[in-house]
Amino acid sequence: MADVATYTVRRVVEPEPALLDSLHALITRLVKEGAALGWLEPPSRSDVGDLLGDLVQESDLDDACLAVAEDADGTVVGFAYWSRRMGETEQPHADIGRVAVSPDARGGGLGRRLVTELIDYARKAGIEILTLDVRGNNHAAMALYERLGFREYGRIPDFVAIGDQRWDNVYFWLDLRPVGHDLTLHGDTPTGPGASEVR
Repeated sequence: MADVATYTVRRVVEPEPALLDSLHALITRLVKEGAALGWLEPPSRSDVGDLLGDLVQESDLDDACLAVAEDADGTVVGFAYWSRRMGETEQPHADIGRVAVSPDARGGGLGRRLVTELIDYARKAGIEILTLDVRGNNHAAMALYERLGFREYGRIPDFVAIGDQRWDNVYFWLDLRPVGHDLTLHGDTPTGPGASEVR
């Protein structure tokens, strides 16, 4: 089991050229080992640089949050991020894009620390609902999200495709709205713009 105290978890708020190589190396290793990160082949250094740049730029407007975990040498051993939804009616909400921890650093709660960092900053940024999806065979990740208060809201059976193999895609959400908020929640009541009743 990894000694989680030896790792620093922080939010990345400005471009850091030195971070790119370490992050790219971690992603390359994880994808080659079959991690459920959405890539079948390791992305190029340029692609990771674009992702890093976009997340840092969007974080200036509280539209994204990138958290990294580093060892004592500054090597990235984990990362996680969320991005705000851009649809006009969905802007109070954000999606967690990826959460990943190096095999060498697993087992000590580092994934929990990374996701907790995302949740904490989402609250500060005014995010109301935080969502994510996970491959149906990633039971450790699903258990982590449930321990942190996420609830499953649906799944598409046999949706994630790798070659001729298929797995469920499982969707989770976390309500970050404060108790006693002043929002008017209509749920599925047929009222307001776009409403219609069953005929």
